[in-house]
Amino acid sequence: MPKPLKNHLKVEKKYLESVKGFTLSHHFSCTPGTLWKALLDEVAWTEWLDMSSAEWTSALPFGVGTTRTVKLPEHQINEVFVAWEDDKRMAFRFDQSTLPVKAAAEDYRILQTEQGCELQWTLRVSAIFPVQQLVFRQIRRTLAAGLPKLASLIAKNPVRFS
Repeated sequence: MPKPLKNHLKVEKKYLESVKGFTLSHHFSCTPGTLWKALLDEVAWTEWLDMSSAEWTSALPFGVGTTRTVKLPEHQINEVFVAWEDDKRMAFRFDQSTLPVKAAAEDYRILQTEQGCELQWTLRVSAIFPVQQLVFRQIRRTLAAGLPKLASLIAKNPVRFS
């Protein structure tokens, strides 16, 4: 039987700056635009993360207010985007999920570098201790393992993300 979805606090962009979080960075040998296209590709998420599906549930054009549903092997997360700058930044809050958190948000920032670009990912979570630490650890571990896979996916499929 599927776990029931829980509503989370409707945090906005300022939550990303005001709550203690964790940031992870990874270098990519591609342009910011190429990395951005890979992040918009629903199927790509399932190729570099342990994710069953990622489905945009809003019509184009995407921006602040866009929604997406992510299904993991044991969880579902309905996301609402609270920040959006094409080729530079996307950030979303967990609107509903099966996770035991009060609030959560992720922020993906792409910075141009001399050798390509850097993705800075930040996670913010509000939950009771020790749940907060468990969620941090699991998501951080998953992303740390996945980002090199994303870099490889982009390198092997340059036409797909151009």
